Amino acid sequence: MKLLVVSDSHLYENYLQRVVTHYRFHVDYMIHCGDSSLPVDDPYIQLFDIVVKGNHDDAPFPIYKTFQHICVTHGQYYGVYYGYDQLIQLCQKENCYLCLHGHTHVPTIQKHQNILFVNPGSLMMNRGSYGYGTYALIDIRDNNDIQVEFHHCQTDEICNQDILDEGLELLEEFKTLLK
Repeated sequence: MKLLVVSDSHLYENYLQRVVTHYRFHVDYMIHCGDSSLPVDDPYIQLFDIVVKGNHDDAPFPIYKTFQHICVTHGQYYGVYYGYDQLIQLCQKENCYLCLHGHTHVPTIQKHQNILFVNPGSLMMNRGSYGYGTYALIDIRDNNDIQVEFHHCQTDEICNQDILDEGLELLEEFKTLLK
């Protein structure tokens, strides 16, 4: 099963249009993890299989949605800046092994208590020195082998590991500042 995962596009319809047009017929599911800031009847939002509500969304999207043992949420209702404790509880309650979320504008992949957490970053612009938008492509194989790639939203190039490492450092700084 192949997934296109985006988040935090914040009205940047050109980026959203570009990514949707590029991958629409090459993935099984297109998922938006919130903060599109677009109405529910937007033609590009309607192409997504799953859309959840972000803190900048007025549209009546759900706070979270689960399918095939995958949880999709934005993250603000579950304290993602402080860690994954609340999302771990939600995923355990819903029997999910993969959680897709946004909110932090930092592309990350982390595993906690046998649950894989993937934030595709912001399609608009991420925090950190690299400053460009990203999205994630996820390939889930029959034995739940999960492959995740993060891509530059304008060039589709695969992001290097330094970007992900910097993102984890940035999130740790946020946790310290928010204590």
